[in-house]
Amino acid sequence: MGYLIEYFKQRTAENAIEKANTHAKTAQQCVFELKKGFTALLIEKDYNKAEKIFKNVDKIESDADVLRREILEDISKGELNPNVRMDLSHLVKRIDDIANCSNGVGRRINTISKEFWENCSQESIDYVIQIIDKTVECAELLDDLLTALIKSREKVKDITIKINKMEHEVDILNLKLSESLQKTDFKINIFTGFLIADTLNILEAISDSIEEVADYILLLTVSKK
Repeated sequence: MGYLIEYFKQRTAENAIEKANTHAKTAQQCVFELKKGFTALLIEKDYNKAEKIFKNVDKIESDADVLRREILEDISKGELNPNVRMDLSHLVKRIDDIANCSNGVGRRINTISKEFWENCSQESIDYVIQIIDKTVECAELLDDLLTALIKSREKVKDITIKINKMEHEVDILNLKLSESLQKTDFKINIFTGFLIADTLNILEAISDSIEEVADYILLLTVSKK
């Protein structure tokens, strides 16, 4: 995996690096847009506005897919060491998972009736808001992480530790949310219950995906030493 570090030093990598950074920023934007949607849904109680924002996450995720394909096409055309190609492909795939999870939440949440959210306790709502806030904090560190990979690898470990800590906090919040939701006697069918559980689990998986990017980048730097 350390081959990717050497690849970043080559002039031929400039285009791929630029696109990888843009790809990461686009994945970030999916998370940021998702938070706007939750703000409209849970704080402003503007359901029409929330629906439009969540649909916009899908558009941003599509942009991320285009960038992913361009990067993979670029590295497939170059005369690269197979290990380099593999390292970069794995990194791009992990970044893309962030956008995919964000879009997964946006698509599903638009199918959940507003009555469910209106019947949620304030405690449950607060936990959802805390989860998305903490997830955004994780996503904001992606910029620093990729910059560190390219320019100052000694910072990668510290950034990764921060992301690991935040991801664990999201896990704890998700457990508390599950406990909180069970206190309310929702009048919903089984399918709706599964849909809600699935949506909230994918919401948690966004920070998991960010952590996987961080862990992979840390592994790249360690394997080079």
